[in-house]
Amino acid sequence: MKTTVSVLGELEVIGENGPLPLGAPRQRAVLAALALNAERAVTTQRVITMVWGPSHPTHAVNLVHKYVSGLRRALAPLPPDRRVDIESGPSGYRLVPPAGQMDLTLFHAWIDTARELRDRGESAQAADLFGRALTLWRGPFLGELSGPAFDDEREFMETVRLVVLEEYAAVALRVGRGTELLEPLREALRRHPLEENLARHLILALYEAGRTAEAVRVYQMLAARMLGELNVPPRPELHDLYQAIRRHAPIPGARRLQNAP
Repeated sequence: MKTTVSVLGELEVIGENGPLPLGAPRQRAVLAALALNAERAVTTQRVITMVWGPSHPTHAVNLVHKYVSGLRRALAPLPPDRRVDIESGPSGYRLVPPAGQMDLTLFHAWIDTARELRDRGESAQAADLFGRALTLWRGPFLGELSGPAFDDEREFMETVRLVVLEEYAAVALRVGRGTELLEPLREALRRHPLEENLARHLILALYEAGRTAEAVRVYQMLAARMLGELNVPPRPELHDLYQAIRRHAPIPGARRLQNAP
């Protein structure tokens, strides 16, 4: 789904003909500060702290005003149904994207609904929505935008992304849909090669698909990396899962495709 304001990857505002030019890095950073607080007023001082940190220039207030003016000009070509406003008020500035057209807002709304579905026992529908929410991600949060506030937010949101992927994996495996997890889990494990939960879900998804040799390799690569970098082995339950797969023993709660070898 293509949204108008996107932060789950490079910061983008999408017009009729693709991403709009948003100006210099500092101007883009001002937009990011407002986008992370969309629909809420952000004081000028808060924008300054997010964009420059404690070592800001003495004329930072004037720079914020200048960048906001530049952003309003940059956003002006948007059609009425995708209009993004930056409102001014006594409390600062407020970014107002069109309803349902900001990826971060959609992401949180969809995972909230997915969790409600899961808790009601509607695992297949929950898996659909968890998966849909994760497809909104196009890369690292805010892309290459730098700054202490953005770096902290990027780290936090990457943790949220991993938690949601694990929730998605749990419900998808529960209903025998592990094959759809293979690529998302492989990609996440490349980013976080020491994450045992990711490895466990990938091993179970591979087992479900009948790809036991690959499941064994995933464990072996994880164990070698953990011993080499952390000097500790994988936790016992993961080792037990590995041994069961090697012995072709049944895995409690795990499914296998009917045509799996």
